[in-house]
Amino acid sequence: MVDFTPVAVLVSLALDLGLNSLAEPLIAHIGIVILVTCLQVALPLTTLCFIFVMMMRTTLLQSGNFGALSSKFRGLTVMTPMRLILLIAVKAYRIGEFSNNRPWHLVWELEGYLALFVAEKVVMVFFYLTCYHTLLALGDPSLYSQRAPPEERKPPSFLPPITMRQYRSVPQIIRGKSSADVLNGAVRQLNSLVLEKYQLLLTEGQELSMLRVSEEAMRLRKAWEAQEGAETLGVDCFTDADLKLYPELAGQEGADMLQVLKHLNLLVTLKTTRQFSIYANSDKGGDVLAWARQEAVSLREATRAR
Repeated sequence: MVDFTPVAVLVSLALDLGLNSLAEPLIAHIGIVILVTCLQVALPLTTLCFIFVMMMRTTLLQSGNFGALSSKFRGLTVMTPMRLILLIAVKAYRIGEFSNNRPWHLVWELEGYLALFVAEKVVMVFFYLTCYHTLLALGDPSLYSQRAPPEERKPPSFLPPITMRQYRSVPQIIRGKSSADVLNGAVRQLNSLVLEKYQLLLTEGQELSMLRVSEEAMRLRKAWEAQEGAETLGVDCFTDADLKLYPELAGQEGADMLQVLKHLNLLVTLKTTRQFSIYANSDKGGDVLAWARQEAVSLREATRAR
């Protein structure tokens, strides 16, 4: 979003400068003097309001550190009351004399008026310069809180890779013809399966609709929900039937991986039915589940913020 506040400050200053430059030929009538005076007071106040809006975004003002803010912008703090006091004094002097029916050209002959008028114009110039320098100072990025990029939470792994030592300890009859690389590729696919399972389970229906999740995925979600029970509460798990979801795990490689992982005690059986067996890692941990839950919360907050 484009920030128009600095432009608004410059525009109000330009209008104030133009009004002060053209005011003298126009103020030979008391009604015009009062109108111009109101405008000349309103424009500096408008400028200050825009500057204050910019200051509200600084960390100094947001933290309530008014002393440091006043110190940093001391010039504006000093020049603003001087500008307003002298401006009102000059106009009040002139309005008072006009109300006494004194001609406009004779106002300049009043004692002290010319000195007051010159002082007001000098202060006016310094006020403009101070506002401009304040505007430049407010462009300093260090005055604002720098939002750190959102921390990317790396998803945890359901199972670690199989080491060569572990691989050699498995009898050939159990591991079959699968190499260590092939088995670890299957482990990576299994990790992806468990991760996607809990992302689908823990994401709310409204977010899933926005993501346009397929009907097949929704049916799979219902099947996984039906498998939940006391044994799976807070535990990352999968079933041997889930392996069919990935072509790489549906064949012999998946079967070999399952046998090797069970032989190495990296998998434990939580529950066995006629249709499937549910497996968890040896720690019966819930790291993937916790990560998916946090991701679901972040997605929900981002969706509601739109």
